[in-house]
Amino acid sequence: MTNYEYWSPKQIAESNRFPFSLAQIRHFLLHRHRNGLRDSVRKIGKGLVIRIDLFESWIENQQEGKNG
Repeated sequence: MTNYEYWSPKQIAESNRFPFSLAQIRHFLLHRHRNGLRDSVRKIGKGLVIRIDLFESWIENQQEGKNG
């Protein structure tokens, strides 16, 4: 069984690991069904968490002018 690491949008914004503000992350999440981020997001209750390994892959696959 694999243990995945999930972070809240706030944890991502406050970390030094990613260069995104909370507003940018919320924008990504709002448009996740169009920008390809949908598979890395889980809804738990009213909140969203992001699987970090898939989020990093999503970042690496972004190209200027495409996918949000």
